Amino acid sequence: MRRSVIIIGVSVVILLSAGIVALMFWPDPVSEPEATPTPPVNIDTSRDLIRESREDLASIEFIPTAGSNYSFQYDPSSGEIELNATDAIFYGYQPLMHNILSRVINLTNLNKVTESADDSQLSMFGLDEPVMTVRLNRTDGTSHEIEVGDVQAAGQGRYARNSGSREVFLLNEVQGMLLTLELEDIYDISFFPIMDYQDDESAMMFIDHVLLESQGSVLEFFKRMTDEDWEDVPIGSSSYRLLQPVSADSNDFMIQSLILEKIIYLEPGSVVTVRPSDLSQYGLDDPARLTVTALDWTGTLLIGGRDYESDGRFVMLEGHDAVLLDTVGDYSFLNVSLSQIRSSIIWLHNIGNVSSVTFDLDGITRVLRLEHSRSGDDLRGWLDDKMISDTNARRLYLATLMIHQSGFTDAPVPQNESPVYTITIQKTSGETDKLELYRISDSQFLIAQNGASTLCFVTRMSLQQNLLSRFEILDAGGDIPN
Repeated sequence: MRRSVIIIGVSVVILLSAGIVALMFWPDPVSEPEATPTPPVNIDTSRDLIRESREDLASIEFIPTAGSNYSFQYDPSSGEIELNATDAIFYGYQPLMHNILSRVINLTNLNKVTESADDSQLSMFGLDEPVMTVRLNRTDGTSHEIEVGDVQAAGQGRYARNSGSREVFLLNEVQGMLLTLELEDIYDISFFPIMDYQDDESAMMFIDHVLLESQGSVLEFFKRMTDEDWEDVPIGSSSYRLLQPVSADSNDFMIQSLILEKIIYLEPGSVVTVRPSDLSQYGLDDPARLTVTALDWTGTLLIGGRDYESDGRFVMLEGHDAVLLDTVGDYSFLNVSLSQIRSSIIWLHNIGNVSSVTFDLDGITRVLRLEHSRSGDDLRGWLDDKMISDTNARRLYLATLMIHQSGFTDAPVPQNESPVYTITIQKTSGETDKLELYRISDSQFLIAQNGASTLCFVTRMSLQQNLLSRFEILDAGGDIPN
């Protein structure tokens, strides 16, 4: 009996222990799996989301979930597209807008992901809250809406559907990108108009006028275009005429390589801020100003300080209230000096426009007087009262063009000191041009043009000896050597 009780007790203990162990390893209750969206399956690769005619299109509206709304107004007669937006700062870039328009109205041959997406799938595709709604308005008053959703998991396109439809399509990467651009991405923020240039030289030739105002200095020149522009210009002279700070001819190569080549590649690349309240932080409270005219276009670029993080330059396009950042443009033209682009020859008057030259050479005064035929081919000359040959008159006049500048100086004209040499050209128009030479050293002179007291030339010359030797030859009845 006692043995039986013991056996029963041991059995109970064993059963209890087994129960405890079983409970420790007993599996958790199985819950119902959560419903997951069916993965996208391309069931058709040649379906159209929309196919419209450009001729039937009146406008396209882009309505993003976040960001500014904008629209394209299409004019079929001119083929131009106008960018409309309440807070637009710039015009739209025509090539880009035409590209977008062409793709929006022809979303064809797409992969159709599903014919009947349920709510969970629409959420997975981002079409429950589309990032962009695109509305096409037709000329007959009807419209069509497309909704653009999330980027595909592989990152190679976006999901889209016709509004209210359960059919979901997959746009390719380019289509998805073009249909979801922000307003700022549509802007045309280039400075120099990009035309169909064959090469850089052709592009530069379109520039007719440049005005650069920087730190109180002014540099202005234009390209000679008309017969009037070429008046009073000798053969072989520059295609460019300086207007400020002095009226003179320029060096074609230096104008093109130091200034024009830089201008044609200025293309601000991004918007930093719109309607800025403080321009001083961008160095645009007192900017340099570059005004360029090319054909019938004129634009002014306001140039501010550097952005040291990107090594770019803050700029603004005049008339557009936004700060831009140019990280590509070369702004070294801001440091170009007048002496770098001016022709080295100081005097460049065509003899056909000159009636007389008066030489005052350290107490010696001689006058070359010229008469021209109506055709301008024949020339008669007198040195003082003695007639000289056409050849001698021309060669003596050429000696007055042999003054070359070696640079400019900030030194003013010496006070209470008379010029050593003075040469005055009287033009047939009645205007005069005068150079006054002040000696700096044995061979160096400071030259003031037309009474200017600053912005003077510096030159090394032996003009007096050259002219005196020519006077002696002519006084003796000889011919000046070529």
